[in-house]
Amino acid sequence: MSSPRRRPRKTDVAAPPPAAAKSPAKRAKSPVKKKTEDGPSRKAPRTPPKPSKGSTTTTTTTAAVPPAVDKNARFVTPSISSVVAEEKKSAKKQVAAKSKVRRSLDMGDERPPEASDDDQKQAADNTRKRDKSPFGNKSTIKVPTNVKRVYEIVNKHTGSIGGNGHGGAIYGELTVGSMQKMTNLMIEYTDLSKESRFIDVGCGLGKPNLHVAQYPGVEFSYGIEMEHVRWMLGMANLDQVLKAAQKDIAFEEAKKDGDDGSKIEHRCFFAHGDITEANFFDPFTHVYMFDIGFPPRLFHQLAEMFNNSQSEYLICYHGPKLMIDRYEFNVELLVQTPTSMHGSAEGHQGYIYRRTKKANKRNSCSTSQFELLAILCLPKPGRSAEKVWMLSVSIRLMK
Repeated sequence: MSSPRRRPRKTDVAAPPPAAAKSPAKRAKSPVKKKTEDGPSRKAPRTPPKPSKGSTTTTTTTAAVPPAVDKNARFVTPSISSVVAEEKKSAKKQVAAKSKVRRSLDMGDERPPEASDDDQKQAADNTRKRDKSPFGNKSTIKVPTNVKRVYEIVNKHTGSIGGNGHGGAIYGELTVGSMQKMTNLMIEYTDLSKESRFIDVGCGLGKPNLHVAQYPGVEFSYGIEMEHVRWMLGMANLDQVLKAAQKDIAFEEAKKDGDDGSKIEHRCFFAHGDITEANFFDPFTHVYMFDIGFPPRLFHQLAEMFNNSQSEYLICYHGPKLMIDRYEFNVELLVQTPTSMHGSAEGHQGYIYRRTKKANKRNSCSTSQFELLAILCLPKPGRSAEKVWMLSVSIRLMK
């Protein structure tokens, strides 16, 4: 006999799947999940999302929103450069605020540290080094007014460092202060005066000749240059200086006042030639040469010429070891001084020598021939520098 079939109880009815029972909670979390999937950063938004009009889960959605976020909080990591710039900006603001308070009220507690004695000494040494020149303190070298005027004329036409020399643009030009110091030493140790006769061997653009012609105003200043281009530049400078001298003479005659030290003197002459064609340096009392680039053979020839002359003083830029021991100039050292050059950090030592008491082989020539040459070279109205240099044939009278 078969057993009767059991009826299913109400309690045995299959329960709904778990997913259906949890569906309301899942719907409540869906807005948060949707928000977190909007971007790669998975950070909570700054403000909670606005609920939709037909939503019935307002309470559940509000519970899922994270707490309020501070407005100053940073959620994106800034770059290093922006952080450094921000720190510098804030530091500048702090310094500016402190400085403003000190200037206006002078009540700030912080004070800039005072410099120590060592720091002050170092600053003073740096100042002295910066103001120091190769030839001493600039304030101690006073350049006469007429010398300044001559250099202004020369610099306007040929520049302060010369140029166009054979084999290079810069050809050795002393600064105004260095030449003035050499001139002062010649006045002190060699009696350079209005009775002196000055020759520059290798005169170039003629600055030393023009300088001593103004101060102290020698009796005659003569320069000889072998390089044709530089001699022409020197003649151009002399032409401009003679024109200025003519104006000064006319102005002096019209004004009839005493000389105030600005009048340009004109006893100067430039020749194009080879100094070795001469036999001696008479009648010049002072023989000057910027001899840095002279070859040894020329030194031996100049030594022979000087020893055969009655010239008393030699001014050059080589020491006694070369001039006396090697080249055998009959001289003794009086004084030496450092000098500087235009357009270069190079400096040279200047030396002033005096003839020794050794006997000379010949007598000095008469000054009447020199006076004739000096008179011919005086500037006159209508006589330009081109006409003056044509008188260079008169120098043969001294040979």
